[in-house]
Amino acid sequence: MANTALMKPTQVEVNLDPANPNRAVVTLEPFERGYGHTLGNALRRILLSSMVGYAPTEAQITGIVHEYSQIDGVLEDVVDILLNLKGVVFKLEGRDEVTLILRKEGVGTVTAADFDLPHDVTILNPGHTIAHLSGGRLEMQVKVEKGRGYQPGDVRAFRDDYSKTIGRLIMDASFSPILRVAYAVSAARVAQRTDLDKLEITIETNGAVGPEEAIRESVRILQDQLSVFGAIHTEPVAVKPEEVAPPPLDPILTRPVDDLELTVRSANCLKAESIYYIGDLIQRTENELLKTPNLGRKSLNEIKETLAAHGLTLGSKLENWPPAEIQGLAAAGPGGLRQDLMGSLTSCLPVGLTAGLKKL
Repeated sequence: MANTALMKPTQVEVNLDPANPNRAVVTLEPFERGYGHTLGNALRRILLSSMVGYAPTEAQITGIVHEYSQIDGVLEDVVDILLNLKGVVFKLEGRDEVTLILRKEGVGTVTAADFDLPHDVTILNPGHTIAHLSGGRLEMQVKVEKGRGYQPGDVRAFRDDYSKTIGRLIMDASFSPILRVAYAVSAARVAQRTDLDKLEITIETNGAVGPEEAIRESVRILQDQLSVFGAIHTEPVAVKPEEVAPPPLDPILTRPVDDLELTVRSANCLKAESIYYIGDLIQRTENELLKTPNLGRKSLNEIKETLAAHGLTLGSKLENWPPAEIQGLAAAGPGGLRQDLMGSLTSCLPVGLTAGLKKL
């Protein structure tokens, strides 16, 4: 019997860079041919777009009303200060946002270490430069939030309905803790098979999350997104009757049976059974018609041949019959149909009973 099982990775290696603990190479093998690119590309896209991290989202600087300002005694302008703030790596424990305060004056370099931090907030690169002072003063409040991916400031401001407070500087936020991701696929061998794939993923983070943790989270996200396909079932989905349009009726079905040009005896016997339209007739079976008084096998064969000439047969099923226009005629009651019914009955009865019936 042929073995159709897919090869699954049996070797997983995580090699951390000794010079940079935030960089690692993850190797998985063997994969069936083509699966290296399939999974490598999926994981790379998830790592770059879907990892949760922390970033500054807005700032207020004392004495500044907009980002195109200059602070006395500060080398950088406000735009440069905001760009430098984006390079600070924050990590929050047990909270989704925090507002931090930074105050410094005199001469020197303003770094991320100058923030006043609560116990549950960590800055992973405290030596990161924010500005240079030359006798001036820099005081600001920075809001740090938890998020995913990249969010432009104008989109976030519109979504959250921020008020346009003077001096409130909304920043584009890059929450992703992933700095770089690349993958490579090379040949792998198992016994005599040499057409297998080896996947190598090189990942570098900013330290807010480790490379191994990032890989595990990306795999969890991929599994979670694909799990919905496992719930697919083949049971038909119930459709409300009003959502299904009835099929159009063939116009011939609403024509009277007289248009079939049957013999007078056959036509009148059909009317005696309340069969006035061709649509009524084709829904009757042969056995039902044979039970009609005075309608024998010869008349039945005549009816079948005439219907066949129009592409119709007995015993057919019609949806939504009778249509509204025919129901209106039937609603005329005994006064509207009495003459036709009397004529039909008298033609099917023996001659001796006809005179008595007409007296009714």
